[in-house]
Amino acid sequence: MPYKSQLLLGAKIGGGQFGEVFEGNDQVHGKVAVKVLKQNPGESTANWAKRSAELLKEAQHLQTAAHPNVVKVHNILKDSTNDVLHLVSEYCDGGSIATVYKNGPLSINTVRKIITDACRGLEHIHSCGMIHRDIKPGNILRHGNTYKIGDFGLVSDNLAFGYASGKGYLSHLAPEVFPDPVTNVYGPTSRKTDVWALGMTVYRLLNGHDFFFHKITGKNVAKLIPAGGFSKSLCWLPHVPESWRKFVRKAMHDDPGQRFPTAHALSQALAKLPVTPIWACKYARDQTIWTLRDGTRTVTVSWRIHSPRRHEWHAIRTGGGKRDFAVGGVPGKILTSRAAEAQLENFFTNWS
Repeated sequence: MPYKSQLLLGAKIGGGQFGEVFEGNDQVHGKVAVKVLKQNPGESTANWAKRSAELLKEAQHLQTAAHPNVVKVHNILKDSTNDVLHLVSEYCDGGSIATVYKNGPLSINTVRKIITDACRGLEHIHSCGMIHRDIKPGNILRHGNTYKIGDFGLVSDNLAFGYASGKGYLSHLAPEVFPDPVTNVYGPTSRKTDVWALGMTVYRLLNGHDFFFHKITGKNVAKLIPAGGFSKSLCWLPHVPESWRKFVRKAMHDDPGQRFPTAHALSQALAKLPVTPIWACKYARDQTIWTLRDGTRTVTVSWRIHSPRRHEWHAIRTGGGKRDFAVGGVPGKILTSRAAEAQLENFFTNWS
């Protein structure tokens, strides 16, 4: 499809509530990503006219956010024939980290790299006077060895709650954003609400999509988060260090004043967290397996859930030309869920 700008649209590479995303080619920037923004089903022509005018104005602002950890917005074009907008931005060859996250928990050293880069990008966005409002795995993209924040500037305060609700991301909204139970007025977003969302993103990456879906989906987070104590109630895979859990709880503190004050402050705290040992985790609801390369040998930890009340776990070291031997747990010994989780957490905490 040619346009006056000589922009050519190629294959569809993604989509969401704000529009479909296509590969594109621009005579100035070469390969680009193009988000096609158009009138939503049920949206009045008047509301779309107002929103598209706001998007065109916002695009001029977005282009000022030039940073290595921010997806560069080149321009926004309006096709008056179809009354659609085309947001043209930098193409990221690695796609979003949502795909990797859906494959399972990420190692803590990988999470630190991703979030460190995201913090740098978010700090720059904030310094430009903007709030992201939609920090999540799908909006962190990889280009080469660099991670970048994308899709900023599309969500406004008056859309934040409805958008997060519709996309299943209410857990990324800080308590002060939820509507007042008496007035039903939504609270404002801020840098601190972006910090909350970044904390929830860390939680998701450390535990993986399936664990998150199992433990969080189905809970009435629209009531739990405003009620307080949500971050303290989060369940964790047992290999995640307590220091990382405290880090997430601080980022997601009920009181905005007790959260990290800035994305930069969050990244400074992140830099102090341990990233070894590097356990690879493959999670399933009935059995979770961890592996660790220990010199020439491999440590494998297996956690089997026979039923909610019947668990067992054990760990063995293999390879290196030596005999296999147990290093934790007892195969076949049935434990309660609480006992199994406590023993596993103790095992991972004390492993060196």
